[in-house]
Amino acid sequence: MYICSVQRILDHYTVQLDKTLFVKDPSTSEVGKEIVRQSVKLLAQEGIESFNFKKLSNAIASTETTVYRYFSNKHQLVMYLSSWYWVRLESRILFATANIRDPKEQLQKAVKELSTRIPKGHESPQMEEDLLQELVFNDSWKAFDTNLPTSCNPKSYYLAYEDLCDRLAKIIHSCDKAYKTPKALSSALIDTAHRQMFFQKHLSHISDIGKTNKSIENLLLSMVEHFIK
Repeated sequence: MYICSVQRILDHYTVQLDKTLFVKDPSTSEVGKEIVRQSVKLLAQEGIESFNFKKLSNAIASTETTVYRYFSNKHQLVMYLSSWYWVRLESRILFATANIRDPKEQLQKAVKELSTRIPKGHESPQMEEDLLQELVFNDSWKAFDTNLPTSCNPKSYYLAYEDLCDRLAKIIHSCDKAYKTPKALSSALIDTAHRQMFFQKHLSHISDIGKTNKSIENLLLSMVEHFIK
């Protein structure tokens, strides 16, 4: 069951993100927190292309100026949300693998977390996480936009995703020190898990993966077993 003692701990865990992902940290005020909550709902409903700060300001019963105090543009807000998701996912893997010495068992636990779909309606104190997860597997790669403003540091914008890949890569390396591309495999596992979640819901006819978390987990494990000795 998804909601367990670990999840309750995570619900009170403060996600720390790079300062380049906001103008003012939204977690420091109720207005900022409401901006985050409502942006997740609007983005999940409308997608990145149709979303704008005017709609968001109406949703929070405030002004666009208020939104701009926290985020300089739509892209920065989307990167904040996707980074929040990646940090949260890394935290779930960290908790799931804690106190496990066998790296292969750690990797199995990590794969299970990657393939877990957050139940509909699950809401943490910060936002509706199931909507955020859907936003990520619908539109996450649109957020990986190389046409960033010159004032942005691309490395810091993608730091949360890189940290998640690094954590998985270290576990993979511990399993097989001779394997040469653990980072590539870790990003492939993350991408495959999220794309298959999208296919399950929206394009089931082009995937024979099935409808359960376990079917995605088994696919990821088969990938791991193919590459890791």
